[in-house]
Amino acid sequence: MKQRIISSLIGLVLLGIVLFLFDTIVVNIAVAVIGVIGVYELLAATGCWKHRPLSCLVLVFSVVIPFVSERFMEQVLALICYIYVVGLFCLLLKNHEKLHIEQVALGFTFGLLVPFSLTTLVYQRDIWGPTLGIFYVLLTLGGAWLSDTGAYFVGRAFGKHKLAPYISPKKTVEGAIGGVIFAAVAMVLVAWGYALVCQQMGYPIQVYYLKVFCFMPLLTGVSIIGDLSASIIKRQFGVKDYGSIMPGHGGVMDRFDSALMVAPLVYIVCQWMPLAQLI
Repeated sequence: MKQRIISSLIGLVLLGIVLFLFDTIVVNIAVAVIGVIGVYELLAATGCWKHRPLSCLVLVFSVVIPFVSERFMEQVLALICYIYVVGLFCLLLKNHEKLHIEQVALGFTFGLLVPFSLTTLVYQRDIWGPTLGIFYVLLTLGGAWLSDTGAYFVGRAFGKHKLAPYISPKKTVEGAIGGVIFAAVAMVLVAWGYALVCQQMGYPIQVYYLKVFCFMPLLTGVSIIGDLSASIIKRQFGVKDYGSIMPGHGGVMDRFDSALMVAPLVYIVCQWMPLAQLI
C-alpha cells in the first residue's frame, strides 16, 4: 500500500506539470511516451516483442499519432491507416516463416487502440482550447481512476459477490457499484473545484454539474470494460503485471487500461453534448 500511495503521489505531480504546460507540445510528448510504453508492454506480454521488425513498425506508428493535429488527422486518417496495414502485411510476407498472422493482428490492434485512444486527450485541447481541454482530461482520468479507487475500498469493505471471478478475482459487484457512486460524487466536486480555480485565474467556465453526474456512470462502465479487457489479456498469456515502472501499480497498461476506453468516449460525446463552456 505504501508503494502504491507513493507512486500515486508522484504520478499526480507529473500530471500537474503536464496540465500546467497543457497548451504546449509537452502534452503531445507525454501522450506519445505513455502510448509507446503501453504498446511495448502489450507487445511484450503477448510475445510479439520478439518479432522486432513488427514491434518497431507498431512503435513508430504509436509515436507519430500524438503529433498529428486533429484537423490534419481528418484529412489523412485513411492514408495513415492504409500505409500502416500495407507495412504490416509486407512484414508478414517477408517473415512468414517466423511471423504469424496472429502476431500481426495483435500488433495492428495495439498500434491503433493505444495511441488513438490517448491522443483524444490532445484533440480535446485542439477542439476546445486549454481551459476546457483540461476539464475534459480531468473528466477522463476521473472516470477511469476515481471509479477504480472507490471500487477498491468499497469492495474491500463490503464485497461479497465476484464480478468476474476468472478474469479479475478481486473485483466485486459491490465494489463496482460503490465505484460508480464514488466517481460520480467525487467528479462533481473536482469539477466544482476546477471551476473555482478557473474563476480565480480569470478564465471562468460554466460546468453542467447534473450532466457530469449523469455521465459518470457510463464512463465508469466503460472503464470497467477496459480494465477487464486488459486483465483477460494477462490471464490468457500468463502475465501478472504489464510492467514494474510504477511500483505498487505495475506497468503503464496496469494504470491506463481503463482510460483507453474512457478517453474516446469523452471525446465523442462531448462534441455532441458539452459538459462545460467558457463564460
